[in-house]
Amino acid sequence: MSYEDIRNKWLFVAYSAKKDVNRQVDFRDSIAERRHYAGSKGIGRFSSDRLGAGVRLQTLSSQEVGGKVHSVFVDWSLFDENHKKHFDSIGINYSQNEDGFDIPDTVPALSHGTVITIERTRQIWGREKILQLKSALSKLINPFGASTDGFKIYLHAANEIAGDDEEHENALKRREQPNRAKIVNGEIGNFIFSTLAEKTTSIEVTIDAETNYIETKLVDRGELIYRIREPNPYNLLQPSGFRCQIFFLNQSAKMTFARRMGVPSVQFGSVFVFRNGFRVYPIGEESDDWFGMDRRKQQGYARFLGTRDVIGRLDVSGAESDFQEASSRNTGLIETDAVVQLRRCFRDHCLIRLEKYVVPVTFVDSEDKNFGDVSRLMTDPGRARVANAVAKLVDDKDVELLEYSTKLIGILSERSSQFENSLASLRAIAEKTKDSGLFSNIEEAERRFREMRESEERARKQADEERKAKEAALKRASVAEQIVQDVTSQFEEERKRNLFLTSVSSLDTETILNLHHQVTMYAVDVQQRIENFMVSLEGRETVSRTEVLAALDGISLLNRRIMGVTKFATKANFRLESEKIEADIGQYVEQYINQVAKEFLSGPMNVSVSADGKTFEKKFKPIDVAVVVDNLISNARKARATRVSFEITHPAKDTIHIRVEDNGRGFDTKIDEVDRIFEKGFTKTDGSGLGLYHVQHVLGEMNGTIEVVEISGVKGAAFLIRIAK
Repeated sequence: MSYEDIRNKWLFVAYSAKKDVNRQVDFRDSIAERRHYAGSKGIGRFSSDRLGAGVRLQTLSSQEVGGKVHSVFVDWSLFDENHKKHFDSIGINYSQNEDGFDIPDTVPALSHGTVITIERTRQIWGREKILQLKSALSKLINPFGASTDGFKIYLHAANEIAGDDEEHENALKRREQPNRAKIVNGEIGNFIFSTLAEKTTSIEVTIDAETNYIETKLVDRGELIYRIREPNPYNLLQPSGFRCQIFFLNQSAKMTFARRMGVPSVQFGSVFVFRNGFRVYPIGEESDDWFGMDRRKQQGYARFLGTRDVIGRLDVSGAESDFQEASSRNTGLIETDAVVQLRRCFRDHCLIRLEKYVVPVTFVDSEDKNFGDVSRLMTDPGRARVANAVAKLVDDKDVELLEYSTKLIGILSERSSQFENSLASLRAIAEKTKDSGLFSNIEEAERRFREMRESEERARKQADEERKAKEAALKRASVAEQIVQDVTSQFEEERKRNLFLTSVSSLDTETILNLHHQVTMYAVDVQQRIENFMVSLEGRETVSRTEVLAALDGISLLNRRIMGVTKFATKANFRLESEKIEADIGQYVEQYINQVAKEFLSGPMNVSVSADGKTFEKKFKPIDVAVVVDNLISNARKARATRVSFEITHPAKDTIHIRVEDNGRGFDTKIDEVDRIFEKGFTKTDGSGLGLYHVQHVLGEMNGTIEVVEISGVKGAAFLIRIAK
């Protein structure tokens, strides 16, 4: 500001240059080139009276660079001495600083601009109160980056420098980065949004004024899920620069937020609105529901997101006629036609779009809320849910799919129960993107699936024929029939107490037939797959490693199941068929280890299992449990472990955790990413590289995952299996 600006404008009560249509070019015009105005009543300057008894204004316009800085000091106590005295009759102090702006060394130097200093504060500003101020100021920083609007805030408190140094030292001792929420001095940044981007699901929606299109980008824990474009139906928002970014706060994100910001997310706020670069109060504050999210959530708690579930920011620019704050500045924006469109755009294109991904993809997996990455979605059921969500989105003819995640959206394993349903979703995506490569992959997958089904059907028919022949022979043996009846009766009694029998003598003939049928079916399927593979090789000089691994993968898994059947042949008292059983999976694992797996151990290997005594009923295939347990024990033996422990816990009523730990050599230090051990064909031993891949696959079919966990202070390897309802 110049001297004339101070004298004729700033000192005038209720004068607002923003409303003066006849004004000449002044100091505000340079700001208008970069940002629109906020506020219009010309009385905001008096708010400094609440903070301190005096306010000092230092200012220098860009046209006066190199000149003296204008300095005005207002002593508010003078206005309280005699309330009958006219406001404009009380004098203020004016001076000029020849040495430039009087500001702390830690604040960047200014060649021109304005500095306002509150003096003789009306309350003591301790460290906690300053940190609360920092938290409030951080909400003013654009989460899309300070470079977006060039707006930065610095906080300087000389008395708190020692406290900051102590925070840095404590973090160094813990070998951690300092918690920026507990550091007072320095630039204030809205860093929490960049942190959340890697921890949870976020959606970003913008309106391009030139093309008049709405572009939406959804990212899940660092992985781009989709980017779409569609026509903008909101004519009043076209020139507004509408931009909105919302983060879904799962349990992992809430913990990260509280740790980094020092306050729970619910106390920080929800979705803030910024008009012309300045925040509109009280939108986004705790308990504020200007967007109606909480009212909507009451209609469907498990289907909709409320203010406690999301955090974010909405930016919009425009004239007073479109986006005007209420006079009291505590009720948000006045309900104009543009504001009505603003709310509708937020609800339909931001909030609901986020819900249509979060609810069907992550809500159905009770364990996913605890994960800060997409590992739970890398299973076949998870990838199928993602593909289905994207397919439903692009079903709208106006929606153009620009980009999508090839990591999560692709062909599933033919053995997956979600395979057929996922193909329909993939076809919709391929048609929308005109992706010929994806079309080709779908057709190839369908061909392999048909071959697998035909192979299984032939194997089942052959096994059924053999079983029928043996059953017919047994019917002619009256003595054998009597034995079967006696033993079956004995089995019925024992089944109520235990899933496994402890003696070979009680095995009935029907169970033997059933086991034989299962082995025959798997063996025929193996033979058929080998023949199919050999036929596909005819006339070819070379074959890719991928094709060989794919063929060996299916054969290997069937062989492991045959091996599992041989173990059950002396222990199982249930019908070992392809359908699932419903039982306590924790108890089943415990009994399988104690009464089956241990009897097939060789060498100095000790296997132990412990449980917390809680229950978790679920449908599952018994053979799949054998594949998981046997593979983990086998891997421990290859790593020269002498001890393997299985610890079964139930952190929630609909979740079971199984921690598997051994004292072997651990993981090869040459592996750059330890999670690669679950990739098909990846191995650092003389194995096939399919064992842990099969474990991950069958767990995925059970709505479960497996991950590597760290062991502190001892050698060995540890895994955590999580299975949800």
